[in-house]
Amino acid sequence: MEEDIFRDLGFSEREIKVYLALLELGSTTVGPIAAKTRLQHSKVYQTLEKLIDRGLTTFVLKSKTKYFQAEEPKQILAIIKEKERNFNEILPKLEQKQQQAQSPQTAKVYEGYKAIKSMFDSILDELDSKSYYYVFAFKDEYVESPLASRFLRNIHQQLSEKKVDDRLIAHKSIKREFLKNYSDIPKIKHKFTSLKIPFGLMIIDDKVINWVWGKRPTAIETVSKQIANQYKEFFLEIWNFSK
Repeated sequence: MEEDIFRDLGFSEREIKVYLALLELGSTTVGPIAAKTRLQHSKVYQTLEKLIDRGLTTFVLKSKTKYFQAEEPKQILAIIKEKERNFNEILPKLEQKQQQAQSPQTAKVYEGYKAIKSMFDSILDELDSKSYYYVFAFKDEYVESPLASRFLRNIHQQLSEKKVDDRLIAHKSIKREFLKNYSDIPKIKHKFTSLKIPFGLMIIDDKVINWVWGKRPTAIETVSKQIANQYKEFFLEIWNFSK
């Protein structure tokens, strides 16, 4: 029973024999240990060195002869607790690695109106009331492209119906056009800033989407919880001091 517990704690067979022998013999030289464990003297010396390194054995010199003795068994508990503390220090990094492996990072490119619409249809199907949809809004598109304006309005109408946490930060220069387009959508939240924000950037749960409208709408969708969280923190920082 005792030996099994020591094995579970990572002790070798020789370490178990020598340590248990020391507990019974008390302060002693190598000879009695070798006799009790039936190990060669050289093996006993090697094992004692390992036990000393573990902090479980000490020795004193008497007339130039080493006398070894075992530390109190409760010292083993202290070693276990120290290992637990050391493991707890690296535990967050291990969990982060696991999360990254479970959430593979991918990137896709969508080109053309139909491809963009398909991307948004897929995203909207996945979202629910626990999701968030944070956007650094386009700037010139609201003024120059009626199609872009209608397309974006339709997205936010659907988000409102799904009760998604929908927030937009827009540039002050398009405040009038922006309010005209969204003022009647109940669930949307918006703020304005004079900062040079990254227009056409969306953070949606574990996705970050950069896109431009132009003559041929193009979007790059990055799926990465880690990257999305970084952009989310950036968005909320801008949100907190915008009006």
